[in-house]
Amino acid sequence: MAFFRKASEIFGLDIGSSSVKALQLQAAGSSYRLSALGIAPLPPDAIADGTIKDPPTVVEAIRTAVSKAGIRETDTAIAICGRELIIKKVQIPQVPAKEVHDVVQLEAEHHIPFAIDEVFLDYHTVGQHNAQLDLILVAVKKSKVLEYAAVVEEAGLVPIIVDVDSFALGNQFERNFPEEQGEAVALIDIGASIMKTNVVRAGSTIFARDIPFGGNNYTQAIAQQLKIPFEQAEAAKLGRDVGIRWEAVVPALEAVSRELSLEVQRTFDYFASTAESERIGKIVLAGGCAQLPGLNDYLSSNWGIPVELARPFERIEVDPAYAEEVTAAGPGLAVAVGLALRRPGDKGQ
Repeated sequence: MAFFRKASEIFGLDIGSSSVKALQLQAAGSSYRLSALGIAPLPPDAIADGTIKDPPTVVEAIRTAVSKAGIRETDTAIAICGRELIIKKVQIPQVPAKEVHDVVQLEAEHHIPFAIDEVFLDYHTVGQHNAQLDLILVAVKKSKVLEYAAVVEEAGLVPIIVDVDSFALGNQFERNFPEEQGEAVALIDIGASIMKTNVVRAGSTIFARDIPFGGNNYTQAIAQQLKIPFEQAEAAKLGRDVGIRWEAVVPALEAVSRELSLEVQRTFDYFASTAESERIGKIVLAGGCAQLPGLNDYLSSNWGIPVELARPFERIEVDPAYAEEVTAAGPGLAVAVGLALRRPGDKGQ
């Protein structure tokens, strides 16, 4: 989904539940270089489950992130996630290309729990067999897009591209690992309040799902178990020295990791029910929670398949001025990189 005019330079703006990240990539032929990066924190109640609860605070965080990055351009690519976003794999009869849009509109009415005139609708083809077209159908409530566009515009920017978090995740993976053309790979972004899953194969999304579960579940469990404030629990979760022994934090982390594993298993079961013989060969973790000590080993042992951390700058040059920040944020910058790679019209829109 894109709303755009001609633009020479744009940047990625990842508006997450715990922070806003502004990131710009400079193209040089077929390669890219990180040329600007700014991160501004958000309080835990500013955005909940993908819904903006405190617009003025979010606007200020956007301005701060862009200012820290030193970005002068106003055209930006943003992304949506959460309950008002529906992503489904559907089948329609093979029809002439000029008729596909109308057939998709009719099919969408059976899968979307909103009135068609209340959503922006998009789709892309992922395969065909038995005279049927397999599509990934995407619908997002217009009010959700306008909600995010409003804070971006209030911050003095122009949202020329509106993407989906999980698709941005796939975009950066395709850029950094173009050789991954065989088995299906599950890209899982564990944000503060929403976990986004995008299963990709040969550069295309074949399944995507958002669920309301994330890093805040860990923080809340630590806060409740140790009877400490949310902010102190968040710091303890990240291993910072806030007067809490790591051993005291571990039981809460393990309990929530078991819940997370079950949620992901439900997602994989749902994927299996839609993908016939398709098998996930590897999991790549992104998001701020991905670097939780021992999480990837725990999940790998649970599922019996390799689990690794996202490397969003694997094939993107990093300016030495940002090396420390990139190392610290790591997989948490995956969505921002995917957005920064977007250009108006690049997805055929």
